[in-house]
Amino acid sequence: MKKLISIILFLAVVFTMFAAEKLEEVKVTDLKERLVKAGVLKDVIIQTDVVTEEEIEKKQADTVSEAVDNETGIQSATGCSMCGMKRIRINGMKGEHTTVLVDDVPMHSTVSSYYGMDALTTAGIASIEVARGSGASLIAPGAMGGVINIKFKKALKNEIITDLRYGDNDYKGLSVTGTGVINEGRTRSTVAAQYNKQGQFDADDNGVNESPEIENYSVSARVSHDFNLRNNLDVRLTTQKSDVFGGPVVSDHYGAMQGTEADDESFEGNNVNNDFNGNPLSTLEAITTKRDEAIVKWSHHLNDRINFVTSASGSKQIQDSVYEGADYYSEDETYYGDIRMNYLVHDDHLLTTGVDTKQEHLWSRSNEFYNVLGLDKDDFEMSSMGLYLQDVWTPVEAVEVSAAVRLDKINVDWTDKGDDDEIDDFVVVPRLHVRWNHGDLLVSRFSAGRGYRAPLTFFESEHGVLEDGFGIEVEDIETSMSAGYSLSLDTDRVTSTVSFNYTQVENLAIITDEHDYGYDGFALVNSDETHEIIVLDGVVGYQLFEPFNVAVSYEHFMYNDEYKTEQFLAQIEDRAKLMLDFDMEGWAASMTGTWVGGRDLTEYGYEGYDEIDDEGNVIASSMKDTDAPAYYTIDAKISKTVLDRITLYLGAKNLLDYTQTDDDVSPLMYDADGGYDVGYIWGPLRGRQIYAGIQARL
Repeated sequence: MKKLISIILFLAVVFTMFAAEKLEEVKVTDLKERLVKAGVLKDVIIQTDVVTEEEIEKKQADTVSEAVDNETGIQSATGCSMCGMKRIRINGMKGEHTTVLVDDVPMHSTVSSYYGMDALTTAGIASIEVARGSGASLIAPGAMGGVINIKFKKALKNEIITDLRYGDNDYKGLSVTGTGVINEGRTRSTVAAQYNKQGQFDADDNGVNESPEIENYSVSARVSHDFNLRNNLDVRLTTQKSDVFGGPVVSDHYGAMQGTEADDESFEGNNVNNDFNGNPLSTLEAITTKRDEAIVKWSHHLNDRINFVTSASGSKQIQDSVYEGADYYSEDETYYGDIRMNYLVHDDHLLTTGVDTKQEHLWSRSNEFYNVLGLDKDDFEMSSMGLYLQDVWTPVEAVEVSAAVRLDKINVDWTDKGDDDEIDDFVVVPRLHVRWNHGDLLVSRFSAGRGYRAPLTFFESEHGVLEDGFGIEVEDIETSMSAGYSLSLDTDRVTSTVSFNYTQVENLAIITDEHDYGYDGFALVNSDETHEIIVLDGVVGYQLFEPFNVAVSYEHFMYNDEYKTEQFLAQIEDRAKLMLDFDMEGWAASMTGTWVGGRDLTEYGYEGYDEIDDEGNVIASSMKDTDAPAYYTIDAKISKTVLDRITLYLGAKNLLDYTQTDDDVSPLMYDADGGYDVGYIWGPLRGRQIYAGIQARL
């Protein structure tokens, strides 16, 4: 795979050098854009935040998780200092409650939300749309927290974009995106390839990293063809690979993974802050994720009022991993299909109806867990079938309403747990969105909806299979109800939005050792508690003068006690941002300062120790601090365009080089029983990263 992608990248760069003077720009309007202009398709009414291609570049975001991090209502939370597991959380909900769409098609699952998010590269992405709240997407009812919709670049002209960057801490990257138009604009293609890497980061220099090495490769291709004015076929193919190496800071990665059987973790003086002198395999977590996916869409414009859209997709994700000496391998296959009809009843009334289905199957193997320890597998099969109806209309000129309802049949079978299906249920999923224009400047948006999700795997709360095994006592699907309101102001120089979001969750899947499964291990169960999250936020942007803009935002997250105690990581409660942008005469500069408020970690169940005695018992005086202090970070970037098509840039992430280890709080820990763990996380784990690069548009 590496050789193939390297060859493709090399050929793309060579082609860029020779093609610049040969490409002729062609202006294109594809079938979907024509349907929108004709009124047969309408823009969404729900509040949708958009991370543009320009904003992705300002962030120097190599992955989707980096691109959406710290956007309003969103947190890309790192759940493991060894493996770098990233969870994209919306409205304070868990990562498995975020649905990821690719070009409006559901492509990801609970399984891929763990290591798949950092494997999603940004090459070829035109924008990332974020809609918050349950029921945010008509075809993704599992979006209990919200939806991230990755929009791949459309080919509107002949162009090649290359970007080469390099920085300290072994940071490097190369991306190439090419778009081409032929047949008088009827056939359009986009090809994108990316390679990026960041090295291990060990702030306290004890030989065990706080942030792992991550290396990504990806190639994507999209072809869209208008057969005539009524029919369009759109195909997108992607292959990607992500390698994560975390734990011992050693140069011989292969040797560490091929070491002898892992022994107990050994730090000097039995203190995790001191030098590690044990077997590298005992702290090593290495994960290779390979993913292939395909999307096919056919749009048929029957007449001026009716069109049909048929979508089909499939993905296969393979995880091959080593967790502190124990092997784990899994294959996850997901297939999705959707057929819908859009009927323009009249100019202000659009009716949509359709049927969709999703199938997912996880198969795993492990010599350590299954053959040696004899634990049950976490294999499962999930299927769902849904019918939906949506009505979008304008009852009066200033008000637009979208009302929808789904009826879903869902089935889940943990195949190694018995012959019966653990979940077999029908669920009704309604939603309502209203947009009210108060004149030319103010817009109100109201949303309410229900979401649901079937708990699937222990990856939802642990980043690997537990050594003592686990039981499945889940009997119900998770459900949520949410409501939101936002008020937006847009003038020539001021843009602002204030919003309120409320979510209530029932039957939340949790891990507990208090159960009736018949043994003393852990089990995945439905919580009996009601969990509530409230999010208040506001953002104001102001153009001081034409090339200079400033924006400020503030967010406040409130969780009830029942929700806090079931979190794997301490959640952000208060966050503020200051954003500055300057763009004039080829010069561009941006700076973002982010402040995160302090938290009481005991409310989230944090209890950890730095030191154990020779018998493996924790030393009480080494208990970690449970008051997470407030902190702030600064990201900055400056660029200069030369020769019209070449841009040089220089930037820094986490400019002040702050990590939680600066406050003598390592993410490494011993739990109350003296067991070693890596999840005492509340702040940044990766320090300052300086980078420079060159981008060419030809």
